[in-house]
Amino acid sequence: MAPRLQPEGRRAPMTPKKDYRHAPDRGVSTDARRELIGPTTPAPSDVVARLRAMLPGLTPAEGRIGRVLLSDTTAASALTVNELAECASTSTASVVRTARRLGFDGYPQLRLALAAQGGANHDGGVPVGADIADGDRIGVVLTKLAAFESEQLRATAELVDPVALEKVINLIRAARRIDVYGIGASGLVAEDLTAKLNRVGLVARAYTEHDAAMVSASLLGPVDLAIGVSHSGENPGTVAPLQSARSTGAGTVAITGAARSRLAAHGEHVLVTAGREFGFRSAAMASRTGQLLLVDAIFVGVAQTLPGARAALERTYAAVTSHPGRNKQP
Repeated sequence: MAPRLQPEGRRAPMTPKKDYRHAPDRGVSTDARRELIGPTTPAPSDVVARLRAMLPGLTPAEGRIGRVLLSDTTAASALTVNELAECASTSTASVVRTARRLGFDGYPQLRLALAAQGGANHDGGVPVGADIADGDRIGVVLTKLAAFESEQLRATAELVDPVALEKVINLIRAARRIDVYGIGASGLVAEDLTAKLNRVGLVARAYTEHDAAMVSASLLGPVDLAIGVSHSGENPGTVAPLQSARSTGAGTVAITGAARSRLAAHGEHVLVTAGREFGFRSAAMASRTGQLLLVDAIFVGVAQTLPGARAALERTYAAVTSHPGRNKQP
C-alpha cells in the first residue's frame, strides 16, 4: 500500500521564524537564510511536469520522495519536511536535496509550488497525467495527447540548462564535421537535426546503424563533433560510437532522457529531455517530442549566430523551389 500522506499524531506548535534579513549572520548558514527568506532564483513553473521528467534519473531515496509527491500533490503540499521524509522512508536531508534538484531553494518553496499547482489542476479539464483508455473516443484521445505533448515540451524546457545549450551551439558552429548517432525513432531525430544543419552550410551526417556509426566515429578528430541521441541513454548503437568519438578527441554531446545513463557519461555536454510514457504510447513517441524541441532550439541558435547562415538558407530554399517542374500540375 502507498504510504499515508498524513501521519497520525498531533503536530507540535509551530515556532515563529526569525527574520534574518536585517540581522548579522550570528552563525546562521547561507542555506538556513535561504530557507527563511525565500527563493533567490526563479523556480520551475510546472513542478509536476519537471518531477515526472526527472524521476528516472533520481536516486532511490529521491525517487521515493518524488512518487509520494506525485501520488497526491495537494495532500503532499501539507506535509512538513519530517512527515514527507517519514512517508518516503528517508531522511529530511534527502527531502531538501530533492527540492533543490527540482530547482527550488528549499522544501518550503517546493511546498508552495505543489499547493499552487494542485489547486490549478482542479479546473474540470482532462488531467495531464490521464492515461488513454481502451474505450476512449478519438476526440478524447486527441485531447489527452495534446495535454501530454504540451507537458513534455514544458518539462523539457524546464530541464535543459541554457548555458549547456549555448555551449553545444557554439561547438556545432565551430566543428569541421558533425556526426549525429541515433537508432530507431531517435534516428529520425538525428536525421532532422543534420538536415537542418546542412541547410545553413554545415557538414553534418546522421548515422542510424551501428556499424556505419562506428566507422565514422573512428575517423573523427579534435576539430569534429559527435552527438548521440537516445532517450534511455543505453542503446549500444548510440553509446558505442559516442564513446569511440570521444576517444579520438572529438567533442561529444549526449541528448537523452536519463542524466545517469551510459550515453550521458560519454557526453562532455549533456542535454536532458523529458519523455514520460503512458498507455498506448511507446517511448519513441513521448521522447521524440522533447528531442525535436531541442533540435529546433539548436537550429535557431546556430542560424542566429553563424555567419552566412541566412544567405545559405535563402540559397537552399531557392534551390528547392526553383526546381524545373516544381509547380507544374501533374
